[in-house]
Amino acid sequence: LDHRHRPTAPPPEMRAAKSLRRSLIRAPVHVSFPVRHRRGHSWLAAAAVAGAALASASQCDSELDDSEEATALAALGQSLRRLADWASLEPAWRQFRHARGGGDACALAYLRTGGNDPEAAAVRIADTLSFRQANGLVADDAELWRAVEEHPARDRWPFAYLPGSEVPDGSPVCYARLSQLQVAATLAAFDEEELMHFVALWFEGAQRLLGDSSRRRGDPVRGTYDVYDCADLSAWSFLSEVRAHRPAIKRIFAIGSEHFPDLLYKCYVLNAPTVAALVWRCVAPFMSEQAQAKVCISRGVPPELAEALGGEAAVRRMVALVSEEGKEGVA
Repeated sequence: LDHRHRPTAPPPEMRAAKSLRRSLIRAPVHVSFPVRHRRGHSWLAAAAVAGAALASASQCDSELDDSEEATALAALGQSLRRLADWASLEPAWRQFRHARGGGDACALAYLRTGGNDPEAAAVRIADTLSFRQANGLVADDAELWRAVEEHPARDRWPFAYLPGSEVPDGSPVCYARLSQLQVAATLAAFDEEELMHFVALWFEGAQRLLGDSSRRRGDPVRGTYDVYDCADLSAWSFLSEVRAHRPAIKRIFAIGSEHFPDLLYKCYVLNAPTVAALVWRCVAPFMSEQAQAKVCISRGVPPELAEALGGEAAVRRMVALVSEEGKEGVA
């Protein structure tokens, strides 16, 4: 054989699917999976796609020491000023920095998630500033939250925020009750552009809460706690819906990494079904150590989360933010 013409490596989604199948085959006998059922392959593919999407969306943070950070920030400032339309964008940049908490937190987020490349970060920032203007993200706080709560998609969005003022370390909490999230019905009820606009408003809400907390504490808060509660969730049905609509979901939620970088501090998956741990087992190798450290998957509520929120009573109050019938808002 001519070794110069070896087949190319399979894409991450295929490698994840194969790894997940091996995990299922090696699973303990007391765990039941429909591996031989003809629909099982669809479920496995859905799990692999969801996992691969998580891996690709996770950003690799590049840490800098103080001198490197100062040099990178200075270079980014020069790159921004060289942009042809910077004079018109600069007021929007000041507003964006304020929304994130002021100081250098916003600039550092773009540097860390872009390999510390000042030129690339400047281009991304300019793109985000245009995106913010087009989606009404420059509104004041009252207007922003009114736009969130009055958006037609809000009633289908079983998420709520706990402000950083109610969390010991100041990190805002975004809690989601996944059993109430009807993926297919929501995508059918709204066009993609309308959903993108709503998700942008929701992410901006997280950013505003983060900025408020940072200014109140006088020091940048590390990020948000995102909590996904799988209680009463039909995991296979959920994954099947995700698989059926994965292109639209990917496009809608890509705005998080593109325009709200480095917002997440820690992600908790509560009451996780067995498949969640198996998906994580095959996805984790594709993620950086920093990204892996941000994710915690538990069959219940991990003590780490209870401690972060300030005790079991705080966890119960968080769960009560979203009723079993649907959404709430900001506590």
